[in-house]
Amino acid sequence: MKKLLPLLLIPLFLVGCKRQDNDEYIIPNMQDYGVFLGRSDNNVDGFNKYKYVSVELDEFGSSNIDRLSKKGVNFLAYLNVGSLENFRDYYEEYESITFKDYENWPEERWIDVTNTSWQDKVVSLAQGFKNDGAFGVYLDNVDVYSIAKEDEMNYQAFGDAIKSMITRINALGLKVLVNGGAEYFDDMFDQNDNVFDSLWAYHQEEVFSQISDYEHNGFTTQTEEDKAYYISIASKMHQIGKEVFFLEYTTDSSLIEAIEHYCVLVEIHYYISSTVELL
Repeated sequence: MKKLLPLLLIPLFLVGCKRQDNDEYIIPNMQDYGVFLGRSDNNVDGFNKYKYVSVELDEFGSSNIDRLSKKGVNFLAYLNVGSLENFRDYYEEYESITFKDYENWPEERWIDVTNTSWQDKVVSLAQGFKNDGAFGVYLDNVDVYSIAKEDEMNYQAFGDAIKSMITRINALGLKVLVNGGAEYFDDMFDQNDNVFDSLWAYHQEEVFSQISDYEHNGFTTQTEEDKAYYISIASKMHQIGKEVFFLEYTTDSSLIEAIEHYCVLVEIHYYISSTVELL
């Protein structure tokens, strides 16, 4: 049975489809986004249909980036701000400031973002992406703020460090899309913080769907509580003029239909993946 949209959520956006003077409606294309963080080849011809593409930019030749950018494809370069993967060539340099294993990702550890050397490294990587022709960055693992809060660390300092990196990256002339960080942004809304001035877009995974088995691509539906929370943050972002992106994981046709219906209705860019690896 087709899922019904929660009626209480719709008035939060009220943007819907655009009306022309002749009273006809233009249905916005919100399926203009692709996420290929697991892709490591130069087969990029399929990117032509997207306005925005999130990738590991280092895996693609500068000629491909330049060619597709001229065709209107906007590249968002993956940049991990809150954790450190053991396959990065700078892993050994920063391993000592990691502090906790990352659940479900054995090759990854959460990192102390208050370390100024790490902040400088992140900004340096962003500058490299800018030089390579990136439109912006896909800033991942801002949820390190929540990890610090759970572990009774100085999470306010983590928040200040995150804000500093967002601001510095935006000052390079890059659009900043932040993946996750709902609790961080919720707190920043409460504090009326100006970090949003440097933010272009809010990106949230698993709003309607949920990964249940990371090794075998098992998916289920998101809890109503978490879905409502993520949508509330997305609503606040829309209200202050930010772009909003959802990344979902599912092969369930009825859930896919519900996601598409909702995202078109409230003008949220979305991508639905059938694999955790985002190939």
